[in-house]
Amino acid sequence: MPVGNMIVALEGTPASDTALAASIALQKAHGAHLTGYIALAERAVLEDGGQNWVPAAIRKSLRGAAGEAVARIEARFHEATADLPEGKVHLIRAPRASDSGMAEASRFFDVTLVGLMGEGSPSTGLHPDRIALMSGRPVLAFPKGADTTRLADHAMLAWDGSRAAARALHASLRLLETGTRVTVVTVGEPKKTEVEADGLDPKTTLERQGLTADWITVPQGRGGIARTLLHHASVLGAGLLVMGAFEHSKFREDIFGGVTHDVMAQTRVPVFLAH
Repeated sequence: MPVGNMIVALEGTPASDTALAASIALQKAHGAHLTGYIALAERAVLEDGGQNWVPAAIRKSLRGAAGEAVARIEARFHEATADLPEGKVHLIRAPRASDSGMAEASRFFDVTLVGLMGEGSPSTGLHPDRIALMSGRPVLAFPKGADTTRLADHAMLAWDGSRAAARALHASLRLLETGTRVTVVTVGEPKKTEVEADGLDPKTTLERQGLTADWITVPQGRGGIARTLLHHASVLGAGLLVMGAFEHSKFREDIFGGVTHDVMAQTRVPVFLAH
């Protein structure tokens, strides 16, 4: 089943522009409904009750600047989607930018597209990994300048046999096309399962969906699992990394770091996340 309904976060950042470009390409490929969701970080700051110490005149000026930014983002969205079919393009103006608000909206869509925060990005920007966790829906995250034309050419699937990895595998099938090449990468030896039989493996599952699949096992490099995965995505020339998110608790990820956190911080290729 192809993607039929998707939402893209519009934050006015280079990474957000990359996500918008990808959403337009996917709309054309799948004929999907595309909803833009204006989520400007500055609005979250201004509407936070904790900012009441800021003088009223300054708040008014800042709100005016934020309003102009929203208008620019909206104009950019309409310009970029001008040649898409009427009735397939929609727009939501969020009252404020937040991961929880984006997650709530995401529950009604097949996939959510979000730009990844880069160095110097505001702390109030959206976090694709948290949105995937809170929404229960897959998220497609884009670092700025990522190639958005090769998502369905060659995907790399991170496989460790977990629930999250299985969810990512099956959720990504909407995005991939018949004949897409998928390389399944397991870091370290595959986990033993209670039931082992022919056909109970990710390679067979993908091939039965009409995809071209390989499954390789690689040793963990010195930089940890995240860096190992990203290294092999680069070596393979993958246009997309598919992975499960937060197999451990989000609290532990935030405090101590983890594979999801590290991939989000270091990736150069789009990442498809499912929790």
